[in-house]
Formats: sequence, C-alpha cells, structure tokens
Amino acid sequence: MGGPVRGDERRVRVSVVLATYNGGEYLAEQLDSLLAQTQLPDEIVIVDDASTDATVAILERFTARSPVPVELVEREEHSGTWLTFEEGLRRASGEVLVVCDQDDRWLPQKLEVLVRRLSERPDAVMAFSDARLVDAGGRLIGRSRWRVAGFAPRNVQLVSLDPFGQLLSHQAVSGCTLAIRAELLPALLPFPADVHPGLPRMMYDRWMSLMASALGPVVTVPEKLVDYRIHPAQQVGIPALRIRRLAPRTALLAAQFLHRRAERERRIGYHLAHLEEIRKRLEAGGLADNEAVARLTAAQRHLGVRASLASQRRDRIRTVAREYRGLDGYRRFSLGLTTAVADVVR
Repeated sequence: MGGPVRGDERRVRVSVVLATYNGGEYLAEQLDSLLAQTQLPDEIVIVDDASTDATVAILERFTARSPVPVELVEREEHSGTWLTFEEGLRRASGEVLVVCDQDDRWLPQKLEVLVRRLSERPDAVMAFSDARLVDAGGRLIGRSRWRVAGFAPRNVQLVSLDPFGQLLSHQAVSGCTLAIRAELLPALLPFPADVHPGLPRMMYDRWMSLMASALGPVVTVPEKLVDYRIHPAQQVGIPALRIRRLAPRTALLAAQFLHRRAERERRIGYHLAHLEEIRKRLEAGGLADNEAVARLTAAQRHLGVRASLASQRRDRIRTVAREYRGLDGYRRFSLGLTTAVADVVR
C-alpha cells in the first residue's frame, strides 16, 4: 500500500470495491482517480453487471495497466446494483473496505484520509466523508453532499453521541464516501430484499450505514473527498427532488408541503419496515446487545408515535409536544423542530 506509515502503526490492508454497469461515459475518469491516490489500495475488486456498452473493454485496459492488483468479475446476467456490490464485498480481502461508484471522481487524498481517520479510532466500525457535487461535465455545482442532506455541523458533532439516530434522520451517507471494517460483513450481508410491498427498497449504502451505526461508533470526516457526479443516467443517488437544479431550501419546503401527508406517511412506513429488518438481522446474528436494541426500540417508538398522528385531531398538538420536549424523539430520529411543526399542521 502506498503512502507513509507511522513507525508504530500496523499497516491495514485496504480493498476498493467497484460495481459497474454501462458506465462507459464516466468510468475512465473514476479509474484514473483511483490510481492518482496518495495512498494506493492493496487491491481493487471490480464486478461488472453484464454491461452492454464499452465498460468491460475499459475495465480490461485498466486491469492490464494498473500497478494495484485488480480482480475483475464479469457477471453473465444483469442482477442490479445490490447484488453486484454484494459480490464485490464478499470477494474483497481487505480489513478496510472502501466502496466506489463508477461515475464519480475521487480527490487524491480520499483513501489516505478515510483509512487514517478510521485507524485512529480502533473502536469505530465505519467512517464517511462529505463530497463535492458536480454536474455531468464534472463542473462544481457549489453544494456539498452533506449540505443537500441537511447534515449541519451540529449533526456532525452529534454522530459521536448518537450515530444511529443521526444517520436515521439524515441520509448523509453515500456509498462512495464510506469505509467500513470487513469484520462487519457477516452482519451486513446479504443485503435485504424488498421488505414491504409498495415501498422502495432500501439503498445498499443506507443499509450499510444504519447497520454499522447500530453496532458501533462512526467517524465523520468533514473533508470533501469525492466529486459526486449528478447526471440523468446514474444508477443510484440523491433523491430527485433534491437534485433538480438543487433548488433553494424554500422551494424544497414548498414542494414538500404540497404532498406532505401522503409522502410523510409513506416515508414513516418505509423507515419502520426497514428498522424491523435491521432488528431481525441483529437478532439473527446474535448481535443485538442491550445498546443496539435500545437504539432500535427508541427509533421504532418515535416513528410509531408519528404514524399514529394521522388518526389524531384533538390530541395531535399535545402528542407532538410531548414527543418533542419530553421524549426527545424528534431531535434524535427526525429533523427536530422542522418535523414537529410539519406533523402538527399536516
């Protein structure tokens, strides 16, 4: 692994895991950025999901010239992002696994900074950074991944106290910004299938971040270490409402207000279903210690209270006030006063 290592530190083996599918337009730039790292990984595991464009040819040329060992796997049938990343993670041999998307661009210090920050916290199970948002041409948009998610400096600080609550209420983690310890894989894999008819499937990176934060400390890295590309063909990414020309917050709030009831109830049901899936996975793996169970129980209780508001008229204000002031659920698992007010007026 490239880059300096302190004399008293044991070198950590690092694997980059990349999933590709018809990514020929942006892939070469991403691959070049991997080899431009100030600290090179020990291996790069690439799983292609039966691409039909120039992706495989680009990957084969990269494999031939890379100074880093590359394992290139070509799936015969298209199976989707979740299974493709899952295979890559299973094949990786590193102690620290860093996820890579096909259409972004890593800043040169990304790997070095993420691995160092995680190594400085032996008890931490995951680290994730901020990212710069760029357009299809790679030009800076002027916003960051955390800013778009409403992940403010106060939330960053609170992650050290309540990682699960903060990452449940703020979708601030993208796969391309995270690094996890390989010891988590037995708990993380396989990725869950659809858990509730009519609800969207939980994104693989959200599953990884919530499971990790339920199991141990999480390190936040405020540096913007990735150029996160926003373009029409991306496989996964920031919700469309928030990337449509990155409208001002007032416009976002207005749009949310117009469909607030149906969207809010759908979102609460979505979170409850996925929290139950997390609970089942932890219990099945014998990982549900008292602290993890307490986090899940508190989150499920809060969302259950919010779900009950739809049938309440007279007591809605009182219920919201109790949840906000006395039980602290809105601050821990939602967006604080903003969500509380929205629940009152819906």
